[in-house]
Amino acid sequence: MTRRRLAIGVAALLILAAAGGFLWRGGKLPLGAPKALAGADSTQGKADESEDVAVPVELAPAGRRAIAAYYRSASTVEADRLVELVSRVGGRVRTLSAEEGDWVAEGAVLAELENEREKVQLRQAELKLEDQRRQLERNRAMMDQKLISDQEFDVVRGAHELAETERDLARIALEETRLRAPFAGQITQRRIVAGQQVAAGEAMVTLADFSPLRVLVHLPEAVARKVSAGQRVLVTPDAEGGDLEAVVERIAPVVDPATSTVRLTLLLNGAGAAVRAGGFVKVRITTDTHTDALAVPKTALVEEGGLRSLFVAEADTVRKVEINAGLYDEQYVEVLDGVEEGAFVVTAGQGGLRHGSRITALNAAAAGYGGAAVASAAGR
Repeated sequence: MTRRRLAIGVAALLILAAAGGFLWRGGKLPLGAPKALAGADSTQGKADESEDVAVPVELAPAGRRAIAAYYRSASTVEADRLVELVSRVGGRVRTLSAEEGDWVAEGAVLAELENEREKVQLRQAELKLEDQRRQLERNRAMMDQKLISDQEFDVVRGAHELAETERDLARIALEETRLRAPFAGQITQRRIVAGQQVAAGEAMVTLADFSPLRVLVHLPEAVARKVSAGQRVLVTPDAEGGDLEAVVERIAPVVDPATSTVRLTLLLNGAGAAVRAGGFVKVRITTDTHTDALAVPKTALVEEGGLRSLFVAEADTVRKVEINAGLYDEQYVEVLDGVEEGAFVVTAGQGGLRHGSRITALNAAAAGYGGAAVASAAGR
């Protein structure tokens, strides 16, 4: 009996010890919870507290403004006229009168071949013509006095006309030894040197007319339909970086079947030294404009996959809304739905936000945010 009672007592003590440990771990005893558990509860409290910290953001109001859509392209600047001047006859270059970079007037002699033979032939033709002119005058006087017949006079007059033709051909032969500028411009390339033997049709110099300059761009047909002749276009040279203004001069009436594009010719007037022929430029063409669009800064847009959304401020919290975007420009995006005029959207700090997050507006006063007082009080 004594052993039985002892066993029962030990079992009772074990049960009491287990129950006491359970109550102690649950914090039901005055001695408190274990340090490990107390630390876990403290960490959880801090996490809850950190989740409630206001996120610093910047805001901007949604407002009405004109907004335009652009199509961007790239091209090169072209001279109004750029031609290679070739020799019309073969011969040796005697003189050069122009160098690369020189500006020349229309009709100026740029180069001349050896032409002594042509000069002698022209002099010979002129002397013959002078002789025929004197004979024609004598025969005309005799014709007036009825001393010769009409047939005899016609023979003399025909010889005079033939002499004129031979004189003109000699002039042409001499002129063909001279290379003249067909228009005023600048020499961009000299291909010959004095003393060089050139063949007929060989390129001698390149002449360019830089007034005005033009830019050719190729647009998709759907975009070209939104552009009209006379429309203003912004052109940005790579060398300078500043915007220049051009005008759509011509729109090709056909679509290039190889590229499915339409060629536009832009007229670039008054560019001065800002651009050079052959220079690379970027072109920005306005394809659509909304004069009274509800827009927000592009920095407010949050894109996730194919969805676009904004964080809209409401007192000291934010609401995430999906939107449909319209036109874009350099700074703003048109909002078609989801946001009302005057609503404030988050433009910086979206990375730490979710729907319902608390915020504090760093630029509340500058942006004119009406919830500034509420947000400030919540921050304290």
